[in-house]
Amino acid sequence: MRKISLYIHIPFCKKKCIYCDFVSFDDSDEDIEPYFSALFEEIRAYKTILNAEYIIDTIFIGGGTPNYVEVRYIEELMGVIFSTFDVDKDAEISMEANPCGHSSREDFERYRKCGVNRLSIGLQSASDDMLRQIGRQHTKAEFDEAFKNARSAGFDNINVDIIFGFYNQDVLEFENTVQYVIGTGCEHISCYSLKLEEETPLYDLYMDEGIDIESEDFEDRMMYHTSCGMLEANGYVQYELSNFAKKGYACRHNLNYWDIKEYIGLGLAAHSYKDKARFFNTSYMDEYLQGIETNGSAIEDIEQLDKEKQEEEFIIMALRKTEGVRFDEYKKRFGEKFLDKYKDETNYLIEAGLAALSKNSMYLTDEGKDFANIAMMEFISN
Repeated sequence: MRKISLYIHIPFCKKKCIYCDFVSFDDSDEDIEPYFSALFEEIRAYKTILNAEYIIDTIFIGGGTPNYVEVRYIEELMGVIFSTFDVDKDAEISMEANPCGHSSREDFERYRKCGVNRLSIGLQSASDDMLRQIGRQHTKAEFDEAFKNARSAGFDNINVDIIFGFYNQDVLEFENTVQYVIGTGCEHISCYSLKLEEETPLYDLYMDEGIDIESEDFEDRMMYHTSCGMLEANGYVQYELSNFAKKGYACRHNLNYWDIKEYIGLGLAAHSYKDKARFFNTSYMDEYLQGIETNGSAIEDIEQLDKEKQEEEFIIMALRKTEGVRFDEYKKRFGEKFLDKYKDETNYLIEAGLAALSKNSMYLTDEGKDFANIAMMEFISN
């Protein structure tokens, strides 16, 4: 059977962070019940589409804050998934969680019992002052408690999210955060550079204060390279631009994205990739609920990818990974030799110091990681 991944979007939060532009809501508790009812119907609508030839290899429950809603919703969600699809007995099943959500030992035990076997806990910073500034609803001590509860409940595969690059964040503060996270012993660390998005309170703050975004790049890059060195010195292998894992703990679900494998997104604004087509659901709650009630689907748009677009996506996503573009995988998919078709682009990046070659792949250098978007643009046609 063919393997496929599921992404489930839970768009509810206690309070939306000032940097967040994800489709999520902090004032919509009245929508939780009807949303899950619609979500379950959408899941069941995929039964005949997937069950004939697919087995679920990974599941990721994201948001929003999935552990903001009552635990029973996640339990019922997992029950619907297991009763609807053929799920691999060794499937990786991840769930995002925040310390300010349902995070007691009993809560985490219930998540494990219903099938979740990997957690991604949002810390972002080990500084209470920084947490307040960026609108997080928890303290470092509350993260401590949540992490310990997850461990005592039996979770042995935990990711911790951290962010760097805020305009008033100094390098030492971020080093302390990295050292603190290393000290937790977590199996995986996602270390993200702040991406300033329009129509967020943080963007408005930058504009109101007249902050020059470009001037923050130097410290941002210092923080990035410092964290890379600290993490690798402590047994965390970088396998993607922002992701580090102990041996055997790379996130299988996210690797499926970066390897351009098939996945189905369920819920509000969720994206999917299947049969060389990308499609996504509406971002509007009313439209989602009505679409599921009326048609069993809330798909807003579908894009069938031609060969050129498939190649672009494959190369761009491969360059996110430290192993880069694998020549054998490229030839298997597209029937050509990568270095024959992209000789000029590859030579240019190598001469610029942004890329290098191994026997099996073309990958970004440390300097290339700083200019990843520029390197990737070489493979996008006009």
